[in-house]
Amino acid sequence: MLAQPDEMTSQLISKDQALRTQALEKLVREKKIEHFPLISAINQKRLYLYDQQLVTIGEPIAADRSDEYQVLKVYPDTKILRNNQGGVMAKKRAELTEVRFSRPARLILLPVLPYVNLVSPKLETRKLAFVQFQQNGNPEDLKILSDARDLENDNYMSRLATETILSIQLKSSKITEKVHSLVDQLVSNQGDNTAYILEQYLEQIPKSHPSYSYILTQKEDLEDRASRIALIQNAFSGVSLGSILIMIALGLSIIYGLAGVINMAHGEFMMIGAYTTFCVQEIFNSISPNSSGNLSFFLSLPLAFVVAGAFGLLIERLVLRKLYNRPLESLLATWGISLILIQLARSIFGDLTSVSTPFVLSGGWEVIPQLVLPYNRLFIIVMTIVLVALVYFFLYKSNNGLRIRAVTQNRDMSACLGISTAKIDAMTFFIGSGIAGMAGCCITLIGNVVPDMGQTYVVDSFLVVVSGGVGNLFGSVIAGLGIGQLTKALEPIFHAVYGKVIILIVIMIFLQFKPKGLFPAKGRISED
Repeated sequence: MLAQPDEMTSQLISKDQALRTQALEKLVREKKIEHFPLISAINQKRLYLYDQQLVTIGEPIAADRSDEYQVLKVYPDTKILRNNQGGVMAKKRAELTEVRFSRPARLILLPVLPYVNLVSPKLETRKLAFVQFQQNGNPEDLKILSDARDLENDNYMSRLATETILSIQLKSSKITEKVHSLVDQLVSNQGDNTAYILEQYLEQIPKSHPSYSYILTQKEDLEDRASRIALIQNAFSGVSLGSILIMIALGLSIIYGLAGVINMAHGEFMMIGAYTTFCVQEIFNSISPNSSGNLSFFLSLPLAFVVAGAFGLLIERLVLRKLYNRPLESLLATWGISLILIQLARSIFGDLTSVSTPFVLSGGWEVIPQLVLPYNRLFIIVMTIVLVALVYFFLYKSNNGLRIRAVTQNRDMSACLGISTAKIDAMTFFIGSGIAGMAGCCITLIGNVVPDMGQTYVVDSFLVVVSGGVGNLFGSVIAGLGIGQLTKALEPIFHAVYGKVIILIVIMIFLQFKPKGLFPAKGRISED
């Protein structure tokens, strides 16, 4: 048996135009925040009747069921409807009875439409709505804004709503003590727009105003704080970029130090790792479109290592075995391999693909208001620390690492002592290429996957290796962090292109005094 509709629902679905108009006018006159989802559904022509309830549709229930939508009740309260199994109810538009309103009827809602976005399910829409009220709001809006703030569960949005309320109160206040109190509350709220609000207020009052100097001092303190936060944020970005360079340079340093091969295709191993991540995601999506992306990404990390390592091993066996310690020939050969791999990737995958960020790495850690460290970049930094630690223990605490270091320092003597240099070469290329593949997997968190993405990082990676000292792990870490920080420090001043030129000049000058890098290789071969 169907439930009986209430009075408002009966009027809105009535065939009597006068009753429907009366209901819309009541919604506008009452201006209740709990009615805003209903007003939004009417305005967007997404109001339906289901089981005598006024409902609207939300997002598609799944990627493979794009014609089925979540069903949300919009009056008298708002909630997601559930099916008999307790899951989210999914319906096609054809299964719902549309409640239609003419354009003249919808125009009745115009006075209340600016308030509707305050309760939008989309955070960005709510953010824009609050900012607009900061500019154009008046004291009559304070009750609705306060109710909207009470509905917020997001800390950032709650601060923005408080900032909006206080800014409107500040504009309308004439009492000096009240102005000072509101300014103090604005500052302690730590909203993003507080300094701008105070600046706008200062432009509206004369310098002789009793509150002028107090507000000016508060604004300047906020600007100083914003400058310090910007420096911290820039330093974090430098560490993040340096971490990426370190990851790529780890494998390059091992290969270059062992074989003397200038591997211009090293960036393409990173690209292979990125495309491996993309392929794994596509496989997971084809099997289970509703599954979380977390599993596919974290499974991609070891797979990227194996696939990129296998490509590196194949290239070493087929092309580079005869080119050890022949820098010019190896440079030309690997440059040709790089071009082949780029064109192969473009032919298979096209010019642009992307990988969805895992849910657990979305968003960021809000250290303090206005200082948010993205989880994806924090993950890259942590991953770099883990990789550096693993490479260190492998090179300095294992028998195979001892053999690699021995071959690096003196290949002929190592062969005389029974070390199979061919196996060591193969192992080193596999590990070095695999590390680059893992770097490519991580880079999908912060950018698109394109065929020539390796070219973006390979030059910087060589700068890290050469500046730090060929084959020196600690030197690569120091040089990577240094170049990352220098890049981010110069970009705001000279822009990216000129900043890169300055970095190259600095490194050229540095190599004039330290031609073997910060930490030159030790051993007999280094004396040749």
